[in-house]
Amino acid sequence: MAEFSKLVITNKGQALLAKMIAGSGNIEFTKVSASSTAYTDAQLEGLASLSNVKQTSLISKVTRTNEVAIKVEAAFTNTELTAGYYMKALGLYAVDPDDGEILYAYGYEANHVEYIPTFSAGPMEFLFSMVMQIG
Repeated sequence: MAEFSKLVITNKGQALLAKMIAGSGNIEFTKVSASSTAYTDAQLEGLASLSNVKQTSLISKVTRTNEVAIKVEAAFTNTELTAGYYMKALGLYAVDPDDGEILYAYGYEANHVEYIPTFSAGPMEFLFSMVMQIG
């Protein structure tokens, strides 16, 4: 089973949070993308996009879990995959009112063990819940 890192908010994500706090809008999460690239810790905050994106899923649900946290949910299936891959990174995207869609946050799979097979190996669905806490 995959064990993803804590979500790291990118520089552009931090700028979007600052705009929101200043009253310039809300955060609208748009999608989650899965990548087969293994990134280093030093690359995280400055990351502007994911490379080697293998799958993308729209956000299915955003809920407030308590006074300082939200949960963002998305699902992936293997029905459209033509080649299997190791899911090494997840990117959460949001809309910035000035820059359009940005990579808001990123998480990586530390052990590189989450293999996503093609549909021919059998149907699979992967549900992701990302909890973000402001603090």
